[in-house]
Amino acid sequence: MLDFGKKKVTAGVLGLLLMGGPLTGMAAEAAEDNEGVQDIVITANRIPNRKVDTPANVSIVTAQQIEDWNSRSVADALENVPGVRVMRSGAGALEQHILLNGDDRVLMLVDGRRVNGGMGQNFGKATFDANTLPPVEMIDHVEIIKGGASTVYGADAVGGVINIITKTPEKASGKVHAGYGSWGSQQWGVDFTDKVGKTGIVMGAGREKVSHMKYKDADGNMKQWNYASNYTQDRLSLKLTQDFTDAEGLTLAYDYSNLDGINPNFLGSMNWYDLGKVTNNVGLTYDWNRNQKNSGFLRAYRNYYRYSSIGYGPYATAGDMKSVDWAVEGQQNFVLSDTNTLVAGLEYRRSAAENSATYSGSRNFHNRAVFLQDQWEFAPTWQLNTGVRYDNHSKAGSRTTGSAGLNKKFNENSHAYFSWNQVFRTPTMDDLYYWNPSWMMYGNENLKPETGNVYSLGYNFKSSPATEWNVNAFYSNLHDAIRWTSFPDYSWRVQNIDKQKKRGMELSVNHKLNDHWDLNASYTYVKVDNNTNDGHGYVRDLNYAPNYYQFGIRYHDDSWNINLVGRAANGLSRERFGENRYLTMDLNARYTFDKHWTGFASVYNLNNAAYTEYGGVINGQDLYPMPGRRFVVGAEYKF
Repeated sequence: MLDFGKKKVTAGVLGLLLMGGPLTGMAAEAAEDNEGVQDIVITANRIPNRKVDTPANVSIVTAQQIEDWNSRSVADALENVPGVRVMRSGAGALEQHILLNGDDRVLMLVDGRRVNGGMGQNFGKATFDANTLPPVEMIDHVEIIKGGASTVYGADAVGGVINIITKTPEKASGKVHAGYGSWGSQQWGVDFTDKVGKTGIVMGAGREKVSHMKYKDADGNMKQWNYASNYTQDRLSLKLTQDFTDAEGLTLAYDYSNLDGINPNFLGSMNWYDLGKVTNNVGLTYDWNRNQKNSGFLRAYRNYYRYSSIGYGPYATAGDMKSVDWAVEGQQNFVLSDTNTLVAGLEYRRSAAENSATYSGSRNFHNRAVFLQDQWEFAPTWQLNTGVRYDNHSKAGSRTTGSAGLNKKFNENSHAYFSWNQVFRTPTMDDLYYWNPSWMMYGNENLKPETGNVYSLGYNFKSSPATEWNVNAFYSNLHDAIRWTSFPDYSWRVQNIDKQKKRGMELSVNHKLNDHWDLNASYTYVKVDNNTNDGHGYVRDLNYAPNYYQFGIRYHDDSWNINLVGRAANGLSRERFGENRYLTMDLNARYTFDKHWTGFASVYNLNNAAYTEYGGVINGQDLYPMPGRRFVVGAEYKF
């Protein structure tokens, strides 16, 4: 068991409970609102299914939950979901990466449209930055599929898939909010929707601004980062719909993000960077036979990402990187019988990137793919999903992969499942072409694609009408895994290692005490081993927290909605972390005055813990310390 010895933290929690202070939990399955949305999943099989009929580890976050948690970004909401980790570098304007089942090879979708880029993100496996996702004001719900899905979605869907479903236009309504808090932080947001006849619009926009950041070091001292750590981010998303009939129409989507700020590199570094990150994504979708089993769509989209930096310090370098992805894709569902549906699809995607500091000119690759997914209910409570995919990649060659998922429904509240997915993950542009002699970082044009298998086994059930359980085990075995490695000459180079094994488990429980109190908790275990074929066999990767815990306590009534959310880790290696365990808690409160006005307050890192999410230490101190205790207060007005 995890023993933090934090007597004052425990006393504070008990005090809040005894005072009857309203507290809210965080698990996605615990919400009472939007039960219809909570029960239907599209992402796992690319067609609508109830969760109990889906052979996958599925979580859903609704717009109501995002509001209840005072989440100001998609990343804020996702870190409340069991088994999901959001990795932040602590300060400034660097990337936010999301891990599913301990893997950052995650596919991110917005209304089914891929937003991952081909360039890569900061030498990890992630190919998207959570900072660039649409504002939460646009979101209807988020579907999280943990486990492999490469056959139907292609590269990057090794750890899983996250699909952000935006709101559907409806009668005129909207909301504005404003918040202020520690360290000069400001939060602004607005959303609006309307539909006139067959034409609809949904708009969401927001701004977040922070002037500096403070942290608590491993010695217990509160400090401000040695260089500036300010940033400002603006987000805008627009969705226009034109229905031709009730069953078909066009949807135009546009997402914009501009993050401008300072990256202090890492604690103790003599360098810092003025960073600018701009995203301009646009997509057009024509769909037909809506809400029918034989539905389909055609889509074209273009994703643009620019990362520019001006370096300061004796070793700092400047750079201007651009990545443009454009693609066309289509899908058609075929109803073969009352118990059998076939999904067929095709994709073409071209990725191009320019990096004035490290690439020799523009680089690009393209991929053509076709896939089939068959969903067959071969007995009244049994379902078998099988899939096959063919990819033809201009740099990595061709590959055929398969998948299978078996689901057994015991009743309307419980099911067991097993899934298997083959992997074909191609190198990113940075993996292939990065070349920076100043920092001695070098890509490798001769990299092989990652291949292997991902397995998942799970059981969801209710032990009582008030208590829901989720148990899941996962395992992946990849060959030619791609990894950036430091060498004795202090250079960083990318290479294929012989094998990588990742295994773990997730256990979560939600319990409804009564009409006002809810409890939830989860535990995730992850173990990653790498075999570099150097004679030492498999060696544990110390950059991962092996034991990760989440818990929540919620109180809610007609006026109050308050959460206490905790996150903890132990078993951390002191070779990579300044502490071998940590516990951090957030407290969020909302009070509804009337149908228009709501006040809110959030205290982050309530217990002012010293911790980090990314590994790296110097003289016993974390290189990427997370922010200390801070607060935000504000109000919302609905119209």
